[in-house]
Amino acid sequence: MLLSVHIAEVGVLKAFAALRRAPDPDSVQGLRWAKSWLTVPLRKGLRLELVPTGVLMLAAWDDDESLDRFALHPAARPYRGGWRMRMTPVRSVGTLPGLPDLPRREQPTGDAPVAAFTLGRLRAGKVVPFLATSAAAEREAQSHPAFIEGVGLFRPPLAAGTFSLWRNAREMRQYAVGSYPGGHKNAMAVDHKRQFWHEMLFSRHLPYAAEGQWNGHNPLSELEPAGPDMIKYRRLSATGPAPYPES
Repeated sequence: MLLSVHIAEVGVLKAFAALRRAPDPDSVQGLRWAKSWLTVPLRKGLRLELVPTGVLMLAAWDDDESLDRFALHPAARPYRGGWRMRMTPVRSVGTLPGLPDLPRREQPTGDAPVAAFTLGRLRAGKVVPFLATSAAAEREAQSHPAFIEGVGLFRPPLAAGTFSLWRNAREMRQYAVGSYPGGHKNAMAVDHKRQFWHEMLFSRHLPYAAEGQWNGHNPLSELEPAGPDMIKYRRLSATGPAPYPES
């Protein structure tokens, strides 16, 4: 199984339209699961930006060929012209309804870039304290030297989360659970005490192909677009990351 991320930077009306029309696994060959969220900028201060900047879809697929075919499907139309990434799941904590099981045990990623999702459904009475607690974590992520790109996610009324790209897993863990500078670690401790979420998933992934534009560039430009030369890309074997032979 592989996962894909699709980001379309579109206006509010188009973003809500895409949110309502997520692809149906019963009508898309090889699609196991798909979900969409509205995107908002990560906070640089306490103020929360409520105007969506676009839409993000996370999807699970049988194989690369299924994702290739999806590019021509009508359900892919909202995301054409945006940014797309393919990735292999390597670590997860928690679950999301309907999403196939992801690896629990850490799989090695070396010094390769990693992608991270935090996704969940907030308790109705916990939205304000959650937003207050998470502000520092969002600010500090953006100032971390290993942070590549990221975005906040929400799906009315109570689904929320983040998606981010990092230089490598070691430095991402330094931000998440280390002492630099502590905002995320503190948010985790407060969440453990106050129980913000009904359900929550943290997942880490190894990207192996990326194409298109996000915020005016491809943040993973070292990963070439998916295509006939896929053998060049780093993929995870059953025992860990292994490069395919060079063509």
